[in-house]
Amino acid sequence: MNQSVLGLSHIGLHVRNLERSKKFYTEILGFAITCTAPLENGTVLCFLRNGDCEIELIAKPDYQQRQDGHFEHLCLKTADLDAAIAHLGAHGIPMEGPARSIPNVYHGVRLAFFRGPDGELLELNEFADEI
Repeated sequence: MNQSVLGLSHIGLHVRNLERSKKFYTEILGFAITCTAPLENGTVLCFLRNGDCEIELIAKPDYQQRQDGHFEHLCLKTADLDAAIAHLGAHGIPMEGPARSIPNVYHGVRLAFFRGPDGELLELNEFADEI
């Protein structure tokens, strides 16, 4: 898998008020909104980019202050999600549920979650098109 990780994809950040957070990151910090994707459960994902830095704002309808801070997960970009999952499995690292696709994030993304050695949530993304 070390050859298939292409770099950091994004950092997921829980937000209480999506509009306030979008305004802060765009107007104050100079990020641009690259994709907004509402999910079936009422959660809205909003991706913002400034240079090589990308943040995913996660606005859940039932926002609650998180015990472990505002950051949800660290996401790594991969060219071959299935190969990356197989590599992790060969090292005894289970996935947090099955791989899934979200067609309305950019032009389609496949993703899978797993845990790091201290329980940190890690995500792998394989994009249908280069973003």
